[in-house]
Amino acid sequence: MSATPVLLAIEASQRRGGVAVRDHDGLDHVEWLGASARHDDDLLAAIDRLYTRLGLVPADTGVVGVSTGPGGFTGLRVAVATAKMLAESLGARLVAVPTALVVAERQPGTGPITVALASKEGSVWETRLDRAGNDAPWTVKQPGRLAAAAAVRIDGLTALLGDRYLPQELRERCAAAGVVVVEPIFDPIACLAVTSRLFEQGRTTDPLAIVPIYSRPPAAVAISDRDRYRP
Repeated sequence: MSATPVLLAIEASQRRGGVAVRDHDGLDHVEWLGASARHDDDLLAAIDRLYTRLGLVPADTGVVGVSTGPGGFTGLRVAVATAKMLAESLGARLVAVPTALVVAERQPGTGPITVALASKEGSVWETRLDRAGNDAPWTVKQPGRLAAAAAVRIDGLTALLGDRYLPQELRERCAAAGVVVVEPIFDPIACLAVTSRLFEQGRTTDPLAIVPIYSRPPAAVAISDRDRYRP
């Protein structure tokens, strides 16, 4: 393996996914998954396309980072399983990247901010972050939790990052408090930047221990549990 190993990052937590690579020279590159393709059909193919374009081989990979959610059930499952497989088979280090950190990476200015993901039925997955200055990295100040729209903390926020499914009640609370709502961007290059930073901090994960962050039980599991315990 080269003295300067390649970093690979996978951001497939949402409908539009992609992969990014930091090459031996420290340059960043991205390959998007096909817009109409399923993640399980195109993820490995996208990695192969990117490596081929850059003249790399899998054995060049020293670090694999993956956005762990919350997000779409299938995309997360496939992304985490792929990252785990690559880390184990290539002997690469594995970095679990909470998706809130990926989203925050593109947000300018200072905090605190809240990233609200997985909006559904009046609730969101709420993660509060802050940083010391414009050039400092974002850090998690309140770990992610599932919260009703009325319970999400907006005091002192400079922004709340939430998509078009954000509960209307939460939008109205933000508007009344003067908190701007920003559409989140799920950028593979941002995932790569966070992967690099966490790796440098020694925050790697055992491939046997990594799991996606699900905001709620997958629908099939919830239905199975409901039927199992139905009187």
